[in-house]
Amino acid sequence: MRTKLIVYTLFLSIVIMLLNCKGSQGDPGPAGASGSILSGSINGVLTLTNANGTQPTDLSGVTVKTNKGDSTVTNTSGSWTLNEITGVYTLTFTKSGYGTNTVFGYNFPGGGSSYLNTVALNQAPVYTTSVTLDSIAGNSTATKDLHMNVNLTIAGMVGQTADMEFFIYYSTNSSVSASNYMGMINAAVSASQTTYKGSITGADFLSAGITTGQVVYVVVYPAATTPALSSKYVNETTGKTVYTALGQPSVVENLPVPH
Repeated sequence: MRTKLIVYTLFLSIVIMLLNCKGSQGDPGPAGASGSILSGSINGVLTLTNANGTQPTDLSGVTVKTNKGDSTVTNTSGSWTLNEITGVYTLTFTKSGYGTNTVFGYNFPGGGSSYLNTVALNQAPVYTTSVTLDSIAGNSTATKDLHMNVNLTIAGMVGQTADMEFFIYYSTNSSVSASNYMGMINAAVSASQTTYKGSITGADFLSAGITTGQVVYVVVYPAATTPALSSKYVNETTGKTVYTALGQPSVVENLPVPH
């Protein structure tokens, strides 16, 4: 009888232990300040820029979607709200005819309202550009004193009323592009101009890791607006910003950085 009691007690203990076990619920993301998974809302506002550099008054129709599948659409003032729980989110902003903007790794604590910085989308511009280069030698031992002059010829400014923008990318790689570059500078040009002359400085080269004697390849993309108001995302591998609504690139030009 004593043996049966011991066996029964052991069996009961095992059953209770199994009943108390719970399967994995998956990773909901970091918990809030209290350590709990909390509900709340992610809120934001956005801007739009048209192909000719102007900004529309109606900012509706932009879809805001999370990596968890939830989505909403902006109202006429560009405002949006998503009801979510504590977690880390990727937010994607899309509208037909505009470039995509993506925000990675947005940490939402939950338990209230959280506000995202203003997000921008733009259309590709209507004008085009061609580029020529010429360089000026500075102090032979100081790359920071060198300048590479960038000369642009601008065409097709149909209905252009705002300043035109250009993204000038450079690299020691002949495949330089808006997504494959070592350095980038931005230039604004009046809507009435048909030419532009600017410089990539030696300090720019140094910052990008380019030294004297190397060949630098340069390509220019027209843009409808400034970097701050452009559709974009940050490449998580390279850390470079990629703009998603630029115009057609110029032909790639190259020159050696003089000694």
